[in-house]
Amino acid sequence: MSKDNVFNFFRQAAKDEQVKDRLQNVASPEELVELGNQTGFEFSTEHVDEAITDLKEQPDFFKALAEAVITIFSPAHDDYPASGVQPFSGEIGRKPHS
Repeated sequence: MSKDNVFNFFRQAAKDEQVKDRLQNVASPEELVELGNQTGFEFSTEHVDEAITDLKEQPDFFKALAEAVITIFSPAHDDYPASGVQPFSGEIGRKPHS
């Protein structure tokens, strides 16, 4: 058991949609350990803490984390324009001229 198993588990979860779906529902370190063990990766909550500490020490960790969170929780196929808003024509409360 080691923090390397935590990293290996996350690599596997990134490739496996079923594990990824289950991982998104994990609410505690204990549930993460249980899921890891169920998928063949033996580690403890202490190893999860060690892995997170190592990640935090990496340059640009929080930037990469924010990008990952945005990717996970963003709609997969949105059709918004690059500006992020839908175009609007006209004025609210005014009727078009006939």
